[in-house]
Amino acid sequence: MTDRAYESASSEDEVCCIIGQAVIELSDEHQPVNKSTLSLKLLAMADRDRDDERVLLYWIARKAISKLHQLNIGVQGWR
Repeated sequence: MTDRAYESASSEDEVCCIIGQAVIELSDEHQPVNKSTLSLKLLAMADRDRDDERVLLYWIARKAISKLHQLNIGVQGWR
């Protein structure tokens, strides 16, 4: 495995964790969890973070959730 492949897999895992953290925070705040609220939460999380690399991951996560309808992942109800 090349270093680049490792970085890609690692970044993908981090993006998934970031999305999960956003879902948890929304739930803790008794907010609905949908693409719109997730996107706004990720934006707020990025605004709080001072690590440029993590901020980029928040933006990647926002892009990923905005494109969920294009994925054929077998999960119903994400719209």
